[in-house]
Amino acid sequence: MNIFWFILYNGVLYPILICLVLIASIFSPKIREGLKGRFQTYERIKLFFKEKHISDDIYWFHAASLGEFYQIKPVIEGMKKIKKGNVMFVSFSSPSGMNYALSDAVDLKFYLPFDFPWTIQKVLNFVKPKKVIFSTYDIWPNFVWSCKAKNIHLNVMSAKIDDRSTKFRSIVMNFYKNLYKTFDTIYTITEQDKLSFEKMIGSKSKPIISSLGNPRFDKIYNDSKEFIDSKPSIHNREPIILIGSSHYEDDLNLIPALINLMIDYPKLRIIHAPHEPNNKHLKNIKDNYSKFGHDPVILRDLNSIESSINKIIIVGEVGFLSKLYWLSIITYIGGGFSSGIHNIMEPAVASNPVIFGPKYHKFYEADLVLKLGGGFCVSDSNSIETTFKKLLSDQLLLEKSGEASLNLVLNNIGSSEKIINGILWD
Repeated sequence: MNIFWFILYNGVLYPILICLVLIASIFSPKIREGLKGRFQTYERIKLFFKEKHISDDIYWFHAASLGEFYQIKPVIEGMKKIKKGNVMFVSFSSPSGMNYALSDAVDLKFYLPFDFPWTIQKVLNFVKPKKVIFSTYDIWPNFVWSCKAKNIHLNVMSAKIDDRSTKFRSIVMNFYKNLYKTFDTIYTITEQDKLSFEKMIGSKSKPIISSLGNPRFDKIYNDSKEFIDSKPSIHNREPIILIGSSHYEDDLNLIPALINLMIDYPKLRIIHAPHEPNNKHLKNIKDNYSKFGHDPVILRDLNSIESSINKIIIVGEVGFLSKLYWLSIITYIGGGFSSGIHNIMEPAVASNPVIFGPKYHKFYEADLVLKLGGGFCVSDSNSIETTFKKLLSDQLLLEKSGEASLNLVLNNIGSSEKIINGILWD
């Protein structure tokens, strides 16, 4: 631990962060929920130990949110299969992970304690984990430093870093270099990520840095095995375009293009699933279609959507988007015109060619699917319409692109086993 960064972080940076979060919580129910949960963490852990007699090793995984949990889920479940007595704790930073992350392999889930030295020390003294494993990022300094002081093995899995990242800027790089040097093992997604971490940290023997892939591919594949064999291939599906996790900025470019496509392809149907299906966003999407003379319907469950014959369906609920991809022949994934694209693996495993906007460069699987020929990047409404037309008018291209998308997943399964072996034996 570098004493300069310890003093700066605890004396200035973290107190400022806490003040900003407290102010934000006045306006955000989600942030308020996360804060309240952190105050309950210690009692939640104490109750667990009161009710259970624990004699086996405890592995503490940390995931920022639900997406990061999907990285660790196949690893946790695989470790449980090897030794049922392994105790799996999972902490979260956000309510989406805490509320929706589900697995029988998780023995206890809770919010990560506040990152003050005394709160972290108190929890670690109680839990005494054998190893602490972070998923991808959301690495909290006092948590890391306290684990190191107690000789608790530290690992980050599914680690990734871009050479253009702010982590490579002088002072910031020095901070992250000192933080990551504290780890015992780092498992990166790609070989390039491994080289980037080596560039940042230097060539010392610790930490051990290995490129072991992305276990989320395993999670996606395992969840979809039953559908791969039982659902119809795309040439036997209805001509349905699925809009997955769209943002407002996506809709501005998408809807005019989709309206034109429905004129040129009268049998075409649209399933439009916004990223956040709140009443305001649902009304906005519906109004945008309506002004072109269409009458979209808002449906909120899978059965209603599967049985509907409406030309345009707006999805009014979350939780089953991954199953909708098996109804469609092409998917547009949202976020590419705003904060960055969402998960492309779920439509890919359903053999959908995947279309997305220009902000995809932080997601290496997007680069892979473009190279394979299963992905298409668009920049405006005209290129969206042109790309969809190209696929809809050429059945051979549609099927080849769908096959390439599926290969994105099939070519990248197997990393969970490597990571499990690393966690257990490194």
